[in-house]
Amino acid sequence: MRNRWSLVAVLCCVALPGSSRDASSQKSSGQQAGPAPLLLLPRTHEERESRYHAEHHLILNVLVVDASGAPVTGLKPDDFTLTDDRVPQKLASFREVKGSAGLAPVHIILLLDAVNNSRSDVAHEIKEIDKYLALQQGHIRFPTSLAILSSSGITVGQGSQEKGALLEESRTLFEGIHTDSCNTRDDIDPFPTNSGLGGASIGMSVEKTNKADCLNKRFATAVMQLRELAVEQEDTLGRVLLVWIGPGWPHLSGPEFQRDTPATRENFFDYIVELSRVLREAQVTVDAVYSPEMLRNTGDDNTRDEDVVEGVPTEEQASARALALQAIARQSGGRVLAGKNIADSIAECVADARSYYALSFDSVPSSQPDEYHVLDVQVNKPGVKVFTTSSYYGEP
Repeated sequence: MRNRWSLVAVLCCVALPGSSRDASSQKSSGQQAGPAPLLLLPRTHEERESRYHAEHHLILNVLVVDASGAPVTGLKPDDFTLTDDRVPQKLASFREVKGSAGLAPVHIILLLDAVNNSRSDVAHEIKEIDKYLALQQGHIRFPTSLAILSSSGITVGQGSQEKGALLEESRTLFEGIHTDSCNTRDDIDPFPTNSGLGGASIGMSVEKTNKADCLNKRFATAVMQLRELAVEQEDTLGRVLLVWIGPGWPHLSGPEFQRDTPATRENFFDYIVELSRVLREAQVTVDAVYSPEMLRNTGDDNTRDEDVVEGVPTEEQASARALALQAIARQSGGRVLAGKNIADSIAECVADARSYYALSFDSVPSSQPDEYHVLDVQVNKPGVKVFTTSSYYGEP
């Protein structure tokens, strides 16, 4: 697997100094010694097995709904067929998850995107979040956290299952919020110059520098912070349902940007692989919730649902569009809901946590690092629809 930290440096235009160790010493005779021998730390059999298991044991959270959108319950292992690159796989485990039962109920994160939404859209979204919370009973079924993305990163509030506590948190977390949008003017840069989130080396052109730079920063901020949020969930027991409220970030396409170079595509591919891995291992499902009118503020004139990239097998096919919010949501097994009533869309996403299936299987070693695999889960019931992780990148 490639070193992902070098990727972050490229996105941020930050040169990360390499670490070094003084490997030489002077002998008592005064002669200069050669390089110190490398000290290999042998892993035990148990450690090797644990590492192999972590890289090749895949857990899939699978939602099955009928034609009306209601969850299909009571299914058995024999009702499922799981294929990896069209090769049937044996299930290593199977569990039906109902409601909040179990040691680790699903955790809900409602994230307000203040980087890629206009001021009026953010104000509307806050009202819709409060509307959703107000419609809940006093004790909410799932632990829920409110979060906000700004140019300084993602801030996640304290989780709660009490409606009153979450409504109060909404007032404190979202109070006085300032949007970081550059959709309407080309001559402003709302991001601090020392933010470390420039990403200006990705597809920049010399024309309309301010607009392109701002769109680029919004892209880098959102994608990198999504990764960081997922990393924070890796040590959290159980599944996370992340409801991203907003249409997503720019796709870095259009006349402001040059064509992707091989180095740029390699950079995008590395981040696609890394984000896919982190979301899957942290069991994070991403849902995208927004109204159609919000698409006007993404900064891309050609943002259409049919443009969403379903999967990226190779570096040559990698692009910023492959890291679009809608693509990430679909590949994580989540929903893309573009309806006018955001409160209802949030409720629909959260309802998906009430009943689903947790499957696992052991993948075979890949022939090369970051090898693209297509996953498919079929259910032998007529008229059902399945939501789950659609692909992964295997390791040798």
